[in-house]
Amino acid sequence: MFGALLSGCFATAPAPAPSGIAVLLSDGSPAFTGVQRELRKKYPQPMEAYTLGNETGYSAVQKKIQSAPEPVVVAIGLPAARVARGLVGKKVIFCQVFNYEDEDLVTSWMKGVAATAPVREQFRVWKSLYPKLSRVGVITGKSLHGLMKEAQTAAGEYKIRLERVEVRSDKETIYAYKQLAPKIEGLWLVPDNRVLSRDVIRDIMAHSVKEGKQVAVFGHELLSLGGLISTETGYADIAEQVLARVRQAQEASGVPGEPVMPLTRAVIRINSVMAKRLNIAIPGTLRGLAHAP
Repeated sequence: MFGALLSGCFATAPAPAPSGIAVLLSDGSPAFTGVQRELRKKYPQPMEAYTLGNETGYSAVQKKIQSAPEPVVVAIGLPAARVARGLVGKKVIFCQVFNYEDEDLVTSWMKGVAATAPVREQFRVWKSLYPKLSRVGVITGKSLHGLMKEAQTAAGEYKIRLERVEVRSDKETIYAYKQLAPKIEGLWLVPDNRVLSRDVIRDIMAHSVKEGKQVAVFGHELLSLGGLISTETGYADIAEQVLARVRQAQEASGVPGEPVMPLTRAVIRINSVMAKRLNIAIPGTLRGLAHAP
């Protein structure tokens, strides 16, 4: 009896849960590998990476992750998030997914990090650049409730009326913009690939230049097409917010908190050539953002 009591006192403590994470990339695109690279820099524990590649191999990759010991999975990009949605007994953090609402990705055990830079900072810079800005349009597909709520709050703070037009395809987008353009001073272009294509983006930018409309774009490369302001996210910021969620998940039974955690920084450039064409003087406080594409 005494020996049994002693053995109970010195029983081995339960092994701690694995602290490593699995990272699932949709493919080898820079938008995905850039986040993975920053995760490796910032996460000191083991990290096992998987890449989906061809769709025929999705099931095999999913099985590998399902049988892996890591309890937390980071899914980068929509295809990766879709595959991770089918995992059982894992906790998932997704990122680089724009329209997560239509995909039903948010659950008690699966949450995300925003794919867009803070809207407030975009509107702050835009309003500082052009103080008369009061009417801005945005054209999107359905849903995007989280992003639109954030945008309406930011617009209200800077006394901007944000008019949203919802369309069903890229074919409807350019028509909707031509109808909307006379009512607004600028267009906030968001990366909704359900209603945007390369050709439609070019048509929108060409029409904007012709009509003297300001366009806030979602990529620096679009400045060369006539964008006035461009905003991008940073891989380091995305990785930091992902890891904040990972740490929360490691200490909880699921993934606590809001459906999507916002990013904290925006990488903004101002097209000095377009500003001059629109007779907009860049104030001294914003000259550090000026860029000639």
